[in-house]
Amino acid sequence: MKQALWLLVVSFGLALAQPLRVAILWHQHQPPYENPVTGQYEGPWVRAHGVNDYPWMAEVLKEFPEIKVTFDYTSTLLKQIGDYLSGRAKDAYWRVSEKPLSQLTPEERAFIVAQFFDINPRFVEKSPRYRELQAKKTRGEAFSDQDLQDLRVLWNLYWINIDYIERDPGLRALYRKDRGFTQEDVNYVLRKHLELMATILPLHKALWERGQIDLITTPYYHPILPILLEKEAIRESNPALVLPKEPIAWPEDAAWQVRAGKEYFKSLFGKEPRGMWPPEGAVSQKAAELYAQEGIGFLVTDEAILGKSGFPVNPATLTRTYHVEKDGKRVVLFFRHRDLSDRIGFSYSQMSAERAVEDFIAALLEIRRQVIGQNPSAVLTIALDGENAWEHYPNNGNDFRRLLYRRLTEEQRKGTLKTVLFSELLGEPSLPIARLGTGGWAGDFAMWAGEPEENEAWDRLSRARQAVLAFKEKGGDPRAVERAMGLIYAAQASDWFWWYGQDTGFPNNPPFDEAFRALLQAVYGAMGQKPPEELFIAVRPPAQPQGTPGRVRPTLDGRATPEEWQGAAYLADPDGTTMQTPDDLIRGLALGFDEQNVYLRLDLRDGVRAKDLLGQGYRLHVYATTPREEGGAAFPEGAEVSLGFPLQQRITLDLDQVREGQGVLVRFAYREGAWILASSPADLAGRRAWVDQVVEMRIPYTTLKAEAGDILRLAVVLERGGRVLDTAPNGAPLALGLPQRLAGKEVLRLTDPVGDEYGPGTYTYPKESAFAPFKGLFDLLEVRLLDGGATWTFVFTFGEMTNPWGAPAGFSHQLLNVYIDFKEGGRTDTFAKGAKVAFDPAHPWDLFLKAAGWPQYGQRVGFPDGTDTADGVVVSSNPADKQVILQLDKKLFNPTPGQRVCLYVLVGSQDGYGPDHFRPVGKEAGPWNLGGAQNEDAPLVVDYLWPEKGVQEAMLAQHGGGRLAVLKPLCVVWPAP
Repeated sequence: MKQALWLLVVSFGLALAQPLRVAILWHQHQPPYENPVTGQYEGPWVRAHGVNDYPWMAEVLKEFPEIKVTFDYTSTLLKQIGDYLSGRAKDAYWRVSEKPLSQLTPEERAFIVAQFFDINPRFVEKSPRYRELQAKKTRGEAFSDQDLQDLRVLWNLYWINIDYIERDPGLRALYRKDRGFTQEDVNYVLRKHLELMATILPLHKALWERGQIDLITTPYYHPILPILLEKEAIRESNPALVLPKEPIAWPEDAAWQVRAGKEYFKSLFGKEPRGMWPPEGAVSQKAAELYAQEGIGFLVTDEAILGKSGFPVNPATLTRTYHVEKDGKRVVLFFRHRDLSDRIGFSYSQMSAERAVEDFIAALLEIRRQVIGQNPSAVLTIALDGENAWEHYPNNGNDFRRLLYRRLTEEQRKGTLKTVLFSELLGEPSLPIARLGTGGWAGDFAMWAGEPEENEAWDRLSRARQAVLAFKEKGGDPRAVERAMGLIYAAQASDWFWWYGQDTGFPNNPPFDEAFRALLQAVYGAMGQKPPEELFIAVRPPAQPQGTPGRVRPTLDGRATPEEWQGAAYLADPDGTTMQTPDDLIRGLALGFDEQNVYLRLDLRDGVRAKDLLGQGYRLHVYATTPREEGGAAFPEGAEVSLGFPLQQRITLDLDQVREGQGVLVRFAYREGAWILASSPADLAGRRAWVDQVVEMRIPYTTLKAEAGDILRLAVVLERGGRVLDTAPNGAPLALGLPQRLAGKEVLRLTDPVGDEYGPGTYTYPKESAFAPFKGLFDLLEVRLLDGGATWTFVFTFGEMTNPWGAPAGFSHQLLNVYIDFKEGGRTDTFAKGAKVAFDPAHPWDLFLKAAGWPQYGQRVGFPDGTDTADGVVVSSNPADKQVILQLDKKLFNPTPGQRVCLYVLVGSQDGYGPDHFRPVGKEAGPWNLGGAQNEDAPLVVDYLWPEKGVQEAMLAQHGGGRLAVLKPLCVVWPAP
């Protein structure tokens, strides 16, 4: 008995002595930047990261030979590195850099001024000359030849990792010189770019051969593989997402992507990869089975998928390995610790290297303490982008990375931590997963599907692929089929869909939209067919006017005053103000509405009255979308320039038909490639325009086929003799959201002080212009509760509301977290780590509501057990009334009259990359972070619901030394219906 007990004690002691194994994956990827039509490279980001991150990430490991990490290199990135080294790739930034100043066209000179500040502000701040040039651009001053020369050198120079600059005498001299550069200086920097990029593959090969790193890859074009296998995977990842209309189920394409990725990798490195990083961490049961069938040994994905697969997500489960098996073939799965991975990716850049690394090491040691006794072979997975975070760090993140590896080495020598390669663990026991959940490292697939623009991209891809198959079945040239299918594979890349929609910081980025449409146009071209009209419709985010379209009561007489149009949004037309040509007549547009009509005012440039255009053949057209309709024209009549949205209807004012200052508006609809008359006599009296100093239009909702709650896209075109003269906006639509009709009896109204969107009293807005007018956006003024029978409607009113990124719910900035205490039990910490606050122990919460402008960021209901759902909650807005609206099913929350209910209502700044989508707060405000934090424990709450001024500030100020601010709730007696 004593011997058995002794063996048990010894075994337990040995278990406790084991290190926590840490498997680190750096994911290196760039989308394809080659234009499929011209063959030229556009974006410079392969080169930019190729001289900053890719070689340095490998080279620094030579300083720490005991550290092991895994690198994922995608085929699209590897191919582009090879194209640069062969001379085949020269991106647009390179082309205008190497060209002598005297040969630059006016467009190229403008491109340099516009694009060569596209670098993190940290680098600009290091150079007095760079700061000087940025100030000059901000003032709108012309750039001299020397300005352009200096700007070209500085942009190309500062992308190089600072270690490489300090190591090279020539680069170091240019860094110190800072100005007065020559063409030879430009050429020298560009030569160094190629020299550095030439070291990337040899460095990685050498480290792989000696066993310090592992190299893996992805399916060739980095597609969302589960979606290629079945369309329903989109909804499996998030039931709230809308599916594309066309069929998407191409298992043979998915298999091609996996095989092609393996084969290309082997052609460069001489052997196949043991594992793969699923693009965007995207997995499903069918996808895992395909990887297994194709001989892939392991996959790395996100912890959220472990939860979706039926396992609780905690340190004990995250430090185990799992597998999916079918027909005797197995793929091992590792699930990354999201919080620790995201701390490196997003949070630690705001901290000193020492504080950040110690935080990370302490977190690893705490996880080891929790799990190692029960699981001596525990392994924790850290996985994140290997290139995008570092430019946001002080000193390019070099100090952080070196210190991280140094501390890991120290802990490794102590026996507490040990870095390992995933491939070393494949022979160890793993737990079977009966059915793998569907999703990726963002949780669901909302970044790649579900929004109208994303789904339209999938539908266009599907229709192009159907055209290829039809061409093949009809006996088309096999070489043309092969070429067309190659383009289809390229169009399946995740990157195209990521840029579409409004859930990215750069919605519908024009170069990517143009390249994707060019890819699909080339598919038809390969078969000798004319591309369909839809592929010429640019997809652009809405233009950003001054203010949001709101309620107006104008006096319609063609003579406008500011008072009568108060509440309207105003869009100044740059061409009209600069008067570039005589045809640039439009100075600006005002847009508003009432309960039945949309009102639009057209201002002409100085010296031109609207009535001066009468009788001269001018026509004014309002092109718009039609709610609940599909299709549309690519271009307005008389031009082949896209307005940035499908043109489904046209409201026309013929300025030759104006009588006594009034004209009748006529509606046309786009049907089967032609504009047809579609006006109804029913609203004839309502469709009117008044022409005098300006043009004022009244367009009934019935004319526009619109209803309350609809969102329209529209633009104005001035045409004469069948030729388009001027448009407003230029290449992008105006967005008009008609207010919803809020139904239900008001049962609760709570107010909050005006102007207290400063957290503990010190917070300031980010500096980027997207946060204009820099007040009111986070200022919660009022919360109303409406009883709609089966639902509660929460109405949150703010001081200001804009939508610069075109969020589908109608608001881009506000992030609402509502915690409700209405029964026994609950939690006193936040649902997810983000807000950096805690709650009153006397009032733990029982229900969590999250609202943001994007469904995947904030259309959730959470519960104390850590589960959440999108079911039973709908988030929308009334931008005109500056209201965020959240409708909640009473099945989730329905207290009895007279019951005491306590509310915590937190307002943050929504950031898709921030912790739980909260925007960081730094000591100083930056372009994308708030300022005013006193220490690293500062809450990310900008406003908090409390009627009395000063209470919010006092609560939020109580933090520091590892202690979070503790919030008290606002308690009410629940009213009777």
